[in-house]
Amino acid sequence: MKRFWMVAVTGVLVIALAGCSSPSQTTGSSEEAPEEEPREQVTVKESTDPHTWYVKDYVGMNAASVGYTALDGSRRDAYGAGTLRIIFKTGDGTYIDFNDEENGDEALRDWKVVGQDLAPNSEITYTFMLDENGEEYDNLVNCQTYEEIVLAVAPVSDMFASAPDMTEIESSPDKYTRYVKDYVGRNLASCGYYSLGGTYNDHYGAGYIKFDIVTDDGSYVDPEDTAALAQYQVTSQSVEPNTPITMTFTTDPEGKEYDNLVSTQSIESITLNVTRIAE
Repeated sequence: MKRFWMVAVTGVLVIALAGCSSPSQTTGSSEEAPEEEPREQVTVKESTDPHTWYVKDYVGMNAASVGYTALDGSRRDAYGAGTLRIIFKTGDGTYIDFNDEENGDEALRDWKVVGQDLAPNSEITYTFMLDENGEEYDNLVNCQTYEEIVLAVAPVSDMFASAPDMTEIESSPDKYTRYVKDYVGRNLASCGYYSLGGTYNDHYGAGYIKFDIVTDDGSYVDPEDTAALAQYQVTSQSVEPNTPITMTFTTDPEGKEYDNLVSTQSIESITLNVTRIAE
């Protein structure tokens, strides 16, 4: 009888303890993860004169709401008398064809901005071309400290997308010095333009650099074929980002420099190693 009584008491204690269990202990696997607090939008400074502008805060914007498609086929955003070229960078290297005549803007609508390489309020300064009397033109920009901004984008459907690590390119102090951009992770088609000389190049102020494209399997990529370029993602580059490119300019018979005729530059080409994007 004594042994039976001890078993019965033990059973009652087990039932009592089970009834006192907290909800988190009995339903722990069904708890929802805490929601992230919404990111606070950065207040961008106002421009006080035609020479100084400040980079916008693009994070959270739909890609189709960023800038406009220019006549040269690039995506740009206006800053006073000048513009910044917009580079969209996807996580897997997918190319966003915003120049598609039928679905350009619709393609952009599927993406949202999650990061930018230039911080909001980064200062963009302009120098303007001069007339024969040395007076500035109101709307002809000669040189600017930044020429493009890279925006990391993620699918609109991805609720947990986060900003990737991005390299901030240094501000150009004058027309004589530019800094190598970070091409790694970009789709190859978004890195430059097809030149009249039959090469694939990228603008650097009044100068440009030529790309030497090396695929990991030795395949040839036609620089004139955007669809072919769009099949590849950059994995490395031969010159480190933020390496300075110095330039000298051609002079007229009186020794005055031309604004846009580069005579020499310290770097003329960059090798881009690329891999084919998985379908």
